[in-house]
Amino acid sequence: MIRLALTDLDSTLIPYGQGMASPLAIAGLRAANAAPGVMAGPITGRTCAMMSWLFGSATECWDTGVLVNGQVVRLRGETILRTAPSREVLDVLSAYLREREGEGVALTLYDEEVDDNVICVGITSEEMERHPKPFAPFSRCAPHVPEGVFVKTNIHCARTHDEAKAIRDDLALRFPELSFVFPSPTTSTIDITPAGVTKLTGLELLMDELGVTLDEVCIFGDGDNDLSVIEAVPNSVAVANSCDAVARAAHWHIGPCADDSVAQALFDIAEAAHAGALPAFMKP
Repeated sequence: MIRLALTDLDSTLIPYGQGMASPLAIAGLRAANAAPGVMAGPITGRTCAMMSWLFGSATECWDTGVLVNGQVVRLRGETILRTAPSREVLDVLSAYLREREGEGVALTLYDEEVDDNVICVGITSEEMERHPKPFAPFSRCAPHVPEGVFVKTNIHCARTHDEAKAIRDDLALRFPELSFVFPSPTTSTIDITPAGVTKLTGLELLMDELGVTLDEVCIFGDGDNDLSVIEAVPNSVAVANSCDAVARAAHWHIGPCADDSVAQALFDIAEAAHAGALPAFMKP
């Protein structure tokens, strides 16, 4: 029986750019959470602040889950883990990206609690306006990484996905203190985490707190930052629009994100929990 069901958001539960979970997706999470012995929520690169516009008032959809690629773990509405990249390392990274400014790359920092507070480091406001990939209108600039702790950080990259891969590979060699992953199979945005921190490390903490085994976990994903959990969890599920690596690693496969396929799978998990069985999509 599945006791913990976690889903990636962008391009898995929610079509990328849609802006909010569909009513069916919210209903699926609610149904899974209402089923006996089941908890369900996100496993995402997004922050707590972003959940308010992705799920509106349906806070129960993210009371439990793994956020910011494993840097934040929530359990029953409480944050039980919060970790962030080193400010000093981020400043060195920003200086290096500044040298590559002509390639359309910039370090961006996000406020974990306030969604409209995005800081672009090492780029001027004039450069930001000329940048080939638009920044959010509420973004502001800073010459260096400001004082404070920034949990979510990424690289705003005005390149194709394949070109961004080359940049990611270069950064991985130059900055071993950090990890660089893509949040979806098509984006050129590169997410940053401290080295060794992944969605899997966040999942492992959550499992320990809940007393759940790997066989009782179901994970839905599509992209590079999902691969650690997709490979580790026996009941891993890829949506049809997943990248090749996730599609190969996943044990189960369902329809595309755009068809609310994960929402339907969550309803299956809820129905199976009442019967003490495996959900329909896991049956041969």
